Amino acid sequence: MTKLSTFTTLFLTAASATAFTAPSRQPLQTHNTQLNLFGSKNKDSTPQQGGQPGMMDQLAMFKKAQEIASKKNEIDKELAAENIVGEAADGKIKITVQYVPPQLPMNPTPGYEAKAVDIDEAYLNEVSSEELSAALVEAIRSGEKAAMERVAEKYKALEEDMKNIMGGMVAPPPQA
Repeated sequence: MTKLSTFTTLFLTAASATAFTAPSRQPLQTHNTQLNLFGSKNKDSTPQQGGQPGMMDQLAMFKKAQEIASKKNEIDKELAAENIVGEAADGKIKITVQYVPPQLPMNPTPGYEAKAVDIDEAYLNEVSSEELSAALVEAIRSGEKAAMERVAEKYKALEEDMKNIMGGMVAPPPQA
C-alpha cells in the first residue's frame, strides 16, 4: 500500500468512527424569559428598555377602558334625552334638535335629528315662502351647532379621563 492509500484509509476510518460517536456535551443555551403575569416586573425595567407591563397592569388598564366606555354610554344617554333648540328670525322659528349617538360599528358618526318645529303664527302670515325656507335652514343649522357645542362640553370630562389613562395621547372628540 502506498502512503496515500494508507492515509486515505486512516482518514476514512477516523471519519466513520466519529460519525457514530455521541455528540459532545455542550451546555444548552437557555433564554431568560420572564412573563411578569402578575405585575412583578423587574424594578430596573422601564418601557424604554423594553419592559412590558404585567398582566395585573393590563387588567387595570382594561378595567379603566371599561369605565370610560361606561361613562361614554351614560353621556350619550344624557345627550339623547336633551332637547336642544335652534332659533332663527329673531326667535320666531324654533327647531328642537336631538343628539343621536353613534351606532357602532354600522354608523360610527353621531347625528342630530330635528324633532319639532315651532313657528310663530303672526310671522308665518307675513313672511314669503323664500324667507321662511331660509329661516328654517338657519334654525336647523343653529340647532345642530348648539347640539355639537353641548356634545363637546359633555365629552370634555371624558377626554380628561382618557388623557389620564393614555398619558396625553388622545385624539379630539368626534364631531359631525
